[in-house]
Amino acid sequence: MKRDLARLVDQTFDLVVIGGGIHGACVAWDAALRGLSVALVEQRDFGHATSANSLKIIHGGLRYVQDANLGRVRTMLEERSTWLRIAPHLVHVLPCLMPTFDQLSRSKAALSVALAINELMAYGRNEPADWQRRFPPGRIISRSECLSLLPGLAPTGVTGGAVWHDAQIYNSERLLLSLVLSAAEAGAAVANYVQATGFIYERENVGGVKAKDVLSGQEVEIRGRVVVNSTGAWTDAILRLLGGHALAPRFPLSIAMNLVTRQILPDYAVGLPARLAGKDGAGNGREPSQMLFIVPWRNYSLIGTVHRPYTGAPEAFTVPEALIEDMLIAVNRAYPPAELQRDDVCHVHAGFLPTTPGHGSAGRVKLMREGRVHDHLREDHIGGLITVVGVKYTTARKVAEKAVNLAVERLGRRARPCQTQGVPIWGGQIDRFDDFRARAITTRSLGLVPQTMDHLAYSYGSEYGQILDYVEEDPAWGQALTASTPIIRAEIVHAIRAEMARTLADVILRRTELGAGGRPDDACLQACADLMAAELGWEPARTNQEIANVLAAFPAVGRKPLVSMGVT
Repeated sequence: MKRDLARLVDQTFDLVVIGGGIHGACVAWDAALRGLSVALVEQRDFGHATSANSLKIIHGGLRYVQDANLGRVRTMLEERSTWLRIAPHLVHVLPCLMPTFDQLSRSKAALSVALAINELMAYGRNEPADWQRRFPPGRIISRSECLSLLPGLAPTGVTGGAVWHDAQIYNSERLLLSLVLSAAEAGAAVANYVQATGFIYERENVGGVKAKDVLSGQEVEIRGRVVVNSTGAWTDAILRLLGGHALAPRFPLSIAMNLVTRQILPDYAVGLPARLAGKDGAGNGREPSQMLFIVPWRNYSLIGTVHRPYTGAPEAFTVPEALIEDMLIAVNRAYPPAELQRDDVCHVHAGFLPTTPGHGSAGRVKLMREGRVHDHLREDHIGGLITVVGVKYTTARKVAEKAVNLAVERLGRRARPCQTQGVPIWGGQIDRFDDFRARAITTRSLGLVPQTMDHLAYSYGSEYGQILDYVEEDPAWGQALTASTPIIRAEIVHAIRAEMARTLADVILRRTELGAGGRPDDACLQACADLMAAELGWEPARTNQEIANVLAAFPAVGRKPLVSMGVT
């Protein structure tokens, strides 16, 4: 995957996709597989913003059973199965547990019915070829079993529990990047650090975008018969570039925040009712009860998600320290054995989700429940423009399918049907992941230790041989970056040469897992920066600045907020 600006300028594309988050990546991949000519541009790095903030759960839609939204449940179940099928190295089965209480909506009876309906609707949709990745049936457990699985949980009001299985993303950054790589392999022209600055018009219809290469400052024009605006929190800012068209906002903002902490509960993703109270920068007063999930991920717990309204510019947001403290208090009240302190917070992720009108009442948020595809020709009489507003990783592929269906209709041409529900993504050519992983570990290619081979199998799947090619080129690249990580030097070289990494933050935060659980140590940062400097020809001043930029994303002095908005 090469950053080729000349191709972006020289060709007129069927589709120009603005925004390289999960939805934009899915649109580009889908369209390219259908035989359309596609350009995908991202103003910073792929997945730098909201797509970097996630509990990393692929949901099966159990929560929507209680809403009686069975169509939504069916879609979520299908998409959960699809992700397991097309990304077997990056998406894995996750056991979940929720205590039941006396309240009707959280009672044994209610959840028993919900599980039964969920199982019935999942029939035939959750049968991946790999038997080890099928979902066990959900079940209701006794009060004593629930309390044994959650030792220290306050027993008052607990009547039992519900156990079911969803799926978890091993590395959400690699998943998104693999989609971008898949789009490029299918023929799409992709480039990060290309910012849309305006629109091109052809006979009063949108005919492409004006853009700036952020790295060089070069102004370019990228022509396309249809433009897809998939820019997340920047959706309305892009629409304002139309000029002369007063469009209704498509993306009223809210903040979604998750904590990364030391691991609390290692075996289940646990949903617990909790209350957040106090002044957090978004309002005062006692919040209604909400469900907080404590999710095991690697050696950490992911805790969230907390939502707050927001009216400023996306790039201006910073997480209030008080909100972090409120979350810690809420978790400790919901599960006293957690005993979380501020120093236990390894990282804070925050992103933006769209809301529905009236979302800001009393500091509360009413989230948009489903992704939407806006046809600006039908809605605003503006031809050549489609806007995608997404809400979940789980349904990003399905929303992209709808967007590309509309684009094909607007192009007025024949195209292949959607293939993304069955075609493995980059690295996903694996029949049985556990067997594949075992072979990788025992092979120990080029003398690499089992821990490294295991890591490569998870992160790169069937394409991990591309990393080994660099080790063959220079055996020193087979060495771990530092003693504290399994990541080898070849991965850094690969990120630069084949994955369009241009900054240290690109590598630390979005190509490798070096920054996934918090700030890497100084030795790791320096080793990675030195390797990138050698590859990219950085002067010492540039190298030092790159390190400073990463440190700014992890303001860890005294374990103060380790906040990542993904805007580095």
